[in-house]
Amino acid sequence: MSQFAWPEQVATLSNMLNTVEASLKTGDPVTAGLAEFKSALDDLRLRTWSLLSAVNADDPHAFQERFRTHRGTEMCRALTTDLRTGKLRGGQPDLPALGTAARELSATVKEATRTPPRRRGKKPPAGS
Repeated sequence: MSQFAWPEQVATLSNMLNTVEASLKTGDPVTAGLAEFKSALDDLRLRTWSLLSAVNADDPHAFQERFRTHRGTEMCRALTTDLRTGKLRGGQPDLPALGTAARELSATVKEATRTPPRRRGKKPPAGS
């Protein structure tokens, strides 16, 4: 298995950020896609932290799963609080899509908790 090219990946990210910063300094607003880029970087940061933490865990995959579900729970609770307190405006155009995603997640969680978990990497016994 080959080594991941960390220095090259870090350099690529740095170059991308430098390009964005340079565009902003010259007055060229490069806001199209900037929010999505920031979101991707946030996700990358959180997932990297999870991977680093999982390295020393007894079950790294289970650790990552717990981390992701814990983080998702935190985000849902924070959004709920922000909407209830008015910190997040009700007229936000992305709210309908958020509601749809939340309903889909709720239904999927209910289904996942009803069925027994599948074992990773093991085949079911013959005849089942």
